[in-house]
Amino acid sequence: MLKKSFFLIFCIFFVFFFKNVKSATPQIVMECPGLKNFKNWCAGEYKANGAKSCIMISSPVRETGNPPYKSRGEVVATIYHMPSEDNNGVVYITTGYTYKKDTVVTIKIDQNKEHEFNIIEADSAFSDDDNVDKQIIVEMKKGTKMKVIGFSTRDTKTTDIYSLVGFTSAYTYISNLCNVKN
Repeated sequence: MLKKSFFLIFCIFFVFFFKNVKSATPQIVMECPGLKNFKNWCAGEYKANGAKSCIMISSPVRETGNPPYKSRGEVVATIYHMPSEDNNGVVYITTGYTYKKDTVVTIKIDQNKEHEFNIIEADSAFSDDDNVDKQIIVEMKKGTKMKVIGFSTRDTKTTDIYSLVGFTSAYTYISNLCNVKN
């Protein structure tokens, strides 16, 4: 349930800071209005009601659908620390469509094994296992790309590719902002 409270904070943060963020190719640097830029990742902090969250976010460098999708909302990968809620190093995927019920979202970093996100809430997916988040972050620090696969309520299989260029620097930055051991 703590991750649900993050979702509300994230939505507010997203609307104010990332409304038009998109990275067309891995070589193009993301725009990060009001935040610090780390190539394909944006990072910063958000304070509300005395609680501080440290968040980093990226958009896919490539999005595909099979069959091709007609429309899709914002697609982002988020990693956050929320020390007041004891949520640190949480990986959170927002996909821009409602996920199909009883499915999992798979994440694969480079040639590492796939990880499954088993908690699906509307257009968001995350794991209920902190060790999965930790392993994904370790792999992301060493990796070059992340593949996220999900299924919409219309049975469209989507594959989103994220560049990990700048990930380690952005993660170190948010960890320092929130005094979280990196």
